Amino acid sequence: MEIHDTLRGLVVKNGVLLGALPPVQRAWALGIAAAAIAEGAEHSEPQVNAALKRCLAEEGAFLDADHVALRRWLVDIGWWRRDGFGRAYERVPAAELPAALQVVRQALDALDPAAWVAAERTRVQRERALRRAAWVDGDRDG
Repeated sequence: MEIHDTLRGLVVKNGVLLGALPPVQRAWALGIAAAAIAEGAEHSEPQVNAALKRCLAEEGAFLDADHVALRRWLVDIGWWRRDGFGRAYERVPAAELPAALQVVRQALDALDPAAWVAAERTRVQRERALRRAAWVDGDRDG
């Protein structure tokens, strides 16, 4: 499945607020962050915090959120679950996700989210640089 165009538009921005996004866009943005931990294992809160901080510095850099808020969003939306004491977290298996999240998960599983986001950001930066160069060159000739 092709990556949703909405996600392409989000990852090249800065300062995206999760609460301001429509549910479909939020699902895609959170899908990127959900992949920060491996499926099939429990992760401690310090492990999850470290994974989310890394994500926010790399593939999730488009988000305006801290790791604590992001962790809450992931649990509340259903990408992750935690034990009753909030000490252990796990990624919800694909088969147990709501149908809308399964579609997102399927698409994201087909790629390396960190590499894909980096490539998209690089592509947009390159396009902007070319437009800027063309404008400057055109301005000098005019």
